[in-house]
Amino acid sequence: MTEPSKINKIDLKILTILQKSARITNQQLAEQVHLSASACLSRVKRLESEGLLKRYITEIDLEKLAPHVEAFAEVTLENHFPDDFDRFDDAVAKVEQVTDCYKISGAYDYLLKFVCTDVKSYNRISDGLIKSNIGIGKINTLIILERTKDFSGYPLDTLVEL
Repeated sequence: MTEPSKINKIDLKILTILQKSARITNQQLAEQVHLSASACLSRVKRLESEGLLKRYITEIDLEKLAPHVEAFAEVTLENHFPDDFDRFDDAVAKVEQVTDCYKISGAYDYLLKFVCTDVKSYNRISDGLIKSNIGIGKINTLIILERTKDFSGYPLDTLVEL
C-alpha cells in the first residue's frame, strides 16, 4: 500500500468538486473553494503532478448511443504462479470489451466487466479468452440487467483523515 499524499481541506474540496464536475472552469472552482484563480490553478497542477488527479474523462450514456449488453465475469485461473497472473493481465489488457478488471480475494481470482454488442458477442470473446491458453480454469458470467446506481465519485470526506 502506498503512503497517502499530504493534502489539506482545500485540496480535498478541489478533488471532491472535480470528480463530480471535471469541466468546471478554474474561475468557478476557485470561487467554490474561496481561492484566487491563480492559487487554485497552482493547487490543481500540483494535484495532477502528484498523481492524485489521474485523468479527466467523459461519461457517455451508452443506453442512448447503442444497443449493448454488460456482464461481470468471475474468473478463476488454473494455476496461481506470478507468471500466470501476469499472462492473464497482459491478455485482458488487449481486450477492448473488458472495461474493468480487478484481482480479487475469495472464490475467484478476478472480476471483469465486459461491454459487448450482445450476448453472442460476449460469448465469442469469453470463449476466445478461454481458448487463448492464458490459464483460465473457469468463468462464471453474470449479465447486468439494470444499473441502479451510477458511480458518482469516491466518498472523500469519509475516506481521508486531515
